[in-house]
Amino acid sequence: MFEAQSENLLSGIVAEEVSEENQEQFMISDDSKADLALEKLRELTARKKEKEELAEERKLMIDRWLSDETSKIDTKIEYFEDLLAGYARMLKERDPKLKTYSLPFGKLKFRKQKPKWKYEEGKLLRFLKLTGIDVIKVKEKVDRQALKNMVKIVGNKVVHTETGEVIDGVEIEERGEKFSIDI
Repeated sequence: MFEAQSENLLSGIVAEEVSEENQEQFMISDDSKADLALEKLRELTARKKEKEELAEERKLMIDRWLSDETSKIDTKIEYFEDLLAGYARMLKERDPKLKTYSLPFGKLKFRKQKPKWKYEEGKLLRFLKLTGIDVIKVKEKVDRQALKNMVKIVGNKVVHTETGEVIDGVEIEERGEKFSIDI
């Protein structure tokens, strides 16, 4: 009889074997059915993990292939960019005011860039503090653990334990039990 029940359970649970329209509504009404459902859940989870691992393996293989192929192409791109840069510099020497040189398949362009700023953060902060130049940002942030240690919860409010003052800006939201399955 137990074998017949487990056969019924498995046929009712396995969605791949039975279409949703024909699938009976299965109810777990005792420990043996719950245990069979947990067993099936474990099997499905393991199958899912296998598929994810296979996909990850294939992704890595494709990523390696793509990296090899693009590396070869990048070398060729660099070669042609260097040749074009040399040609463009030659054109710029002939015409120092040259900004854009147009050709049928593209343009060679010269544009002035803004200077790049390089910061030594520690050295700069020390200098600004010593000289009093007020361009330092201070980011304020609540120390949540320290706050929790000095308050108590009353209803859905947070109250300072020493002063009895309700702390504005924080509210307590009660939550129900969380259900989980450990397989």
